[in-house]
Amino acid sequence: MKIALGVEYLGTDFHGWQIQKSGLRTVQGVVEPALSKIANHPVRVFCSGRTDAGVHAQEQVIHFETQTTRTEGAWLFGGNANLPSDVNFKWAKEVNDDFHARFNA
Repeated sequence: MKIALGVEYLGTDFHGWQIQKSGLRTVQGVVEPALSKIANHPVRVFCSGRTDAGVHAQEQVIHFETQTTRTEGAWLFGGNANLPSDVNFKWAKEVNDDFHARFNA
């Protein structure tokens, strides 16, 4: 199954969206572990567009694939429980297998 989420974040303390080899704090670097805890397996997220260091987002669309069955509310509230205060999931929705955040958001 494929899950899409709307993400908002304050980018002030982030070094952009994409995980950095240098280990700098990134949005993807906090979102993936939060969702992985709920999915009980490593999750890789795809976003509608990467942001640079310091950039904020109000409703960036992301998606990931999982075999774990959860309600949309469980993905939303469970994910938020594992996120830092400067990142928040606004909504979660199961989407068709052909959905991709980069091309369909």
